[in-house]
Amino acid sequence: MAQQVSSKAIDEGLGAWLQVLGAFLVYTATWGLLSAYGSYQNYYESSLLVSTSSSTIAWVGTVEAVLLIMGGVVTGPIYDRGYIRELLVVGTFLTVFGVMMLSLSSRFYQVMLAQGICVGAGSGILYTPSIALVASSFAKRRSLAICVATSGTAVGGILYPVTLVRLLPRVGFAWATRILGFITLAELAIALAIILPRTNRSAHVRQARSLFDLGALKEPAFAVFCLALFVMFLAYWVPFFFIPTFGSIKFGASKEFSAYLLVITNAATIPGRFLAVLISSKFGISETLLGFSLTASLVLFGWLGVDNLASFEVWIIFLGVFMAPLAVLVPAMNPQVCPDKNVVGTRMGMASAAAALGILIGAPVSGALNDLETSTFWKSQVLIATCMMVGAGLMVYVQRQIGGQNKT
Repeated sequence: MAQQVSSKAIDEGLGAWLQVLGAFLVYTATWGLLSAYGSYQNYYESSLLVSTSSSTIAWVGTVEAVLLIMGGVVTGPIYDRGYIRELLVVGTFLTVFGVMMLSLSSRFYQVMLAQGICVGAGSGILYTPSIALVASSFAKRRSLAICVATSGTAVGGILYPVTLVRLLPRVGFAWATRILGFITLAELAIALAIILPRTNRSAHVRQARSLFDLGALKEPAFAVFCLALFVMFLAYWVPFFFIPTFGSIKFGASKEFSAYLLVITNAATIPGRFLAVLISSKFGISETLLGFSLTASLVLFGWLGVDNLASFEVWIIFLGVFMAPLAVLVPAMNPQVCPDKNVVGTRMGMASAAAALGILIGAPVSGALNDLETSTFWKSQVLIATCMMVGAGLMVYVQRQIGGQNKT
């Protein structure tokens, strides 16, 4: 009885919002750091790894993103067994250690090991338990709570590029990265101080789910949903990775201003996230996801018409506003394509794997299609816009399948 009262109090009071704050800080240090990768890509291409091709460098951000997403697939069953504290501590160590090791890196393989693998794995271990605790602490205001927590992605996408670009000319890459490492350590230390006292292994233990359910792919709605995520996320992260490079190569923007272009984009994702919550609460999640995926494809096609720096600044604002809702709506969509709530975790992991496979292909292929010497980007622009359009088309089928199920 006491445990039930405590859970109810958390659901209604300050404790739940403290979990949101902790998750917000975790997202700032994980997804936020990934959102800032475009600044690193630009610096690596122009200074640290100038002899390495753009497509090869893009593998660093790609591996980081894939490990971040796939980390949730692996850590889900561990979370189900109640090992929340262990996940948070190990994830914090790996993330901070990776950033610190990045400060000592001067070759591609070192950057890949530190930023791509170590930071990516640590971030993947961290984010699942933090957001799962938020979801379990709310009922009526769950969507709002998750939206606030995941907004840490945008804040980190502002904080890290600004700090990096301001520190690089003053203290150099090594110390600029170390300072970012100390910032990450502070964020995660505060997050752990908030989250750890409120975790109880016995209170969170549940039946561990399997990693993969082959039978799920025989369900048309879920199989097409996974295919849609594959092609949509093949496109999703590419603009965020290459915005600074596009600004500097195409329009001659300075390194500092190119980094601020990414900051503007990440700032624009904040209203986009809240817009997704407001619209989905009125029209439904599947309908809203379909609408935003179609709009995002049109925005990406609009990139082809950007011919000066001023129009590029306007375009990246539209990009942030209309791409960010996908990150909010896709997780919320998973239960709707799952007939049994007891296997939602497994289905979410499979959907995340489909998205990760798309990310694994998108950035490196786009980097290979770009020609920095001739300032040619149209091939990758057409690729990602077409992929997002195909994803929107597939979501039409998924939405109709869900609508049909709801009517029967």
